[in-house]
Amino acid sequence: MKKIILFVLILGFCVSASICSADESTDLVPKPKFAKARVLRVDTLQSADASQRVTLRIFSGEYKDKLISIDHLTSSMMGGGMVLKAGDKVILYVDEDPSLAESSDGSTVFHIADYVRDTTIFWLAFFYALLLVVVGGMKGIKSLISLLITIGLIFLVLFPLTLKGFDPLLVAVLVSAAISFIVFRIIGGKSIKSLSAAIGTVFGVAIAGIIAFVIGNMVHLTGLSSEESRILLYSMDLKINFQGLLFASILIGALGAVMDIGMSIASAIDEIRKVHPEANFKNLFNAGMNVGRDVMGTMSNTLILAYTGSALPLLLLLIANNMALSKIINMEMIAVEIIRALAGSIGLVLCIPITALVSALMYSKN
Repeated sequence: MKKIILFVLILGFCVSASICSADESTDLVPKPKFAKARVLRVDTLQSADASQRVTLRIFSGEYKDKLISIDHLTSSMMGGGMVLKAGDKVILYVDEDPSLAESSDGSTVFHIADYVRDTTIFWLAFFYALLLVVVGGMKGIKSLISLLITIGLIFLVLFPLTLKGFDPLLVAVLVSAAISFIVFRIIGGKSIKSLSAAIGTVFGVAIAGIIAFVIGNMVHLTGLSSEESRILLYSMDLKINFQGLLFASILIGALGAVMDIGMSIASAIDEIRKVHPEANFKNLFNAGMNVGRDVMGTMSNTLILAYTGSALPLLLLLIANNMALSKIINMEMIAVEIIRALAGSIGLVLCIPITALVSALMYSKN
């Protein structure tokens, strides 16, 4: 009964936050229209630019079953063009502008935006969920539920509240704390293991956020180093604290790894307590620290490699142009990634003694 009440409260909170933000967010930018279509025929046009005459049948939306023929450029200025063939599925951008006279009906123009990829992605997600259930059993089902709650809190609470003008860093801290306690409660049940892992995770993530905030202000990070943040600033009338948004992204990025190591330490101490119920505080704390030291190196590598992998094209571009190392490190977009990796790693490392301390105290004091 308590679990049902908890899920209802979480769902109500998420939905209410989403509804509260709906009025403002929908008024900011008109919602574009898209439709899915299948390519029936492709004719190559004899012109200076590589273009195709494409015949398509729309199979979604209000224009379903409509046959259209449009011209499509197969190349783009930045590469990565689309050379279509019969049978391909594409996303169409629907431009319903009454002033357009170039369309077939005088009011609607279709543009090929991209390939249809969501079907394959959904099947991959289904396969992942199936693996969780088959391999993990009831634990896998609980993991899947916790994953859905995590995604829900981020998309229905963090994003809407940030768009409404709330401080992104504060919202990220609260969301991270909620995710930690809820996920560990679902996976580990009502136990000292779950509570100590959640406390260690919250402290570790909070420390990572504080370090990112302090160091970010010291090195004058603006949060506008990425193209996406500049689009949000200059193309949309949004009141967002971009520096806070940067620190929030660092905190959320470190959350998963810190949760992993927090549960590893708490679970190890819990197993030791079951096998050796006579173990005192010192024994339990030392055991937790020993386990933490073993997993610390690999988990730190996880964060460093994840952020390095995301910035790999940028790093290759800089190195290929023989840019000096001092210049590379002082670029804001590179400094952001370095601080992101180091702040997350520091929070991850400090999560080990905090979780071991809390868990050992709780078990030794029953």
